Amino acid sequence: MKFKETDIINVVIAGTAGQGVISLKRLIEFAAQKAGVDIILGAEQHGLAQREGAIISHTRYQKKATDDPKKNLNSSLICYGDADLYICIEPVESLRRGIFASNKTTFVLNERTIPPILITADLDQYPSLEKIKEILKGYTEEVYTMNATELSLKEFNRNQQVNIIMLGFAIPTGKIPFIDIKHYEEVIKEWLRDPDDNIRALHLGIEKGNKIIKKN
Repeated sequence: MKFKETDIINVVIAGTAGQGVISLKRLIEFAAQKAGVDIILGAEQHGLAQREGAIISHTRYQKKATDDPKKNLNSSLICYGDADLYICIEPVESLRRGIFASNKTTFVLNERTIPPILITADLDQYPSLEKIKEILKGYTEEVYTMNATELSLKEFNRNQQVNIIMLGFAIPTGKIPFIDIKHYEEVIKEWLRDPDDNIRALHLGIEKGNKIIKKN
């Protein structure tokens, strides 16, 4: 899909508390600022979830504002069915937030699950990854998965780079337009700890995305 500079870009980031959902949201927004984007708005949950509780953020931006204020970005919340991209750091969270998806949406999912308390208490069942993908493909055929947690543990011996890997994985979808890789790198250097590791994580995700997404 080719975006125009006046289009409004809508990104949902879903996961669990402690996975860096809000950090990833802000990274995209700060990178958009460096890319010279005219309007950037977003919404996020703050302190509403205990660790591993469900959490979501919205990032919206418009590269160039129009002369008509009614056609410009004015709300921080994405309308139902209007998400261009879902970055799901925990796979089942894509289902909780499906109300924002439609046939224009692309999903990128981390395959590593974090079962919620009802699952661990044997009061509910966690759907298989194949079942999650089947449900999401009721919206769109653009559903891509990778095990970012496994890659982070293998490359960095910790899972703190999972969100950055997932950002890299999402970039080849083309659904975060007008932001160059150098803009993400600049923000990582300025704002994140372990910038060399995080930049490498970004490129590892991009490499995976190019292999998985672009071949489909």
